[in-house]
Amino acid sequence: MNFCGALVCTMLSGGMLSIHLFNRLRRVRAFVFPLLLPSLLVLLLPVSVQAAYVDKADLTGDLIVELASDPAQDFVIQRDALYDMGVKTEAVYIPYLKKTIQCTVLPLAAILDAYPEFDAAFAYCYDGYMSYYTSEFIAEYDPYVVLDLEGNERGDMQLEGTPDMGPFYITFAKQLTAGSEEILDPANKRPFGVYKLKLGSQESLVGPLFEAPFDTMDANAQAGREIWMNNCMSCHSWDPVGPGGNLSNRIVKIVSMHAKYNKQYFHDFVKDPQVTMPDSKMPKHPHYSDETIEQIRQFLTHVPN
Repeated sequence: MNFCGALVCTMLSGGMLSIHLFNRLRRVRAFVFPLLLPSLLVLLLPVSVQAAYVDKADLTGDLIVELASDPAQDFVIQRDALYDMGVKTEAVYIPYLKKTIQCTVLPLAAILDAYPEFDAAFAYCYDGYMSYYTSEFIAEYDPYVVLDLEGNERGDMQLEGTPDMGPFYITFAKQLTAGSEEILDPANKRPFGVYKLKLGSQESLVGPLFEAPFDTMDANAQAGREIWMNNCMSCHSWDPVGPGGNLSNRIVKIVSMHAKYNKQYFHDFVKDPQVTMPDSKMPKHPHYSDETIEQIRQFLTHVPN
């Protein structure tokens, strides 16, 4: 066989191999692609989402406040000025120590009273965590900002055996444990390291979660949305600039991919992340029933790709 004949044979055999591989890939695509897509999306995340935290050394100990009506205009309430806004002395339960100590506290409602058009708030922590306080929660549980701790100098929020709770610690009086019938995740409403509040309403703070396609969800998906807003959203942002914390680098679109295409993986990971990923920083949720996790998953299936 001459050179030209050999080349033709090689091209034909290569072409048949390519067609064979293509057909094989088509058959496995429906199975493999959904599993790979969430991981591929992680690689496409903006750097700003993957490293969204505040260096605690840069914080002054004063409270930064942002109004949802004018997010470009943050302002600062000096720590000393907070003491003139209606503080009180309260026996505060410190879950890390499992005991109560006397503290000077400022009700979150007292800060909101200065802005009657707002009735809800986000509390941002220096590590990227965020807590959402609805008007209903504020009215029922009266959460407060802890300004100082008994036995410590003003502004010193460090206690032996606890994380550094400063600049501010937000909590509420009622002692509830995880899985409580009242609040599924009470620790979510007790964030430490709070340096900033964003004041607004449900519409201005979490409006995207109630707009289409989320305005026609069934009861299960709506229940999942409530759990998302009151726990999952503390670490997972809606998008690079949407509502949510940045403690995790997996925004809602990535989490929703697992919810849609990896149902068992999603369930197992929420229940006990370290089984699947030993170095995961996400906490376990043994108090979440299968029904609870499915409600979250149902909500996430409505997130557009």
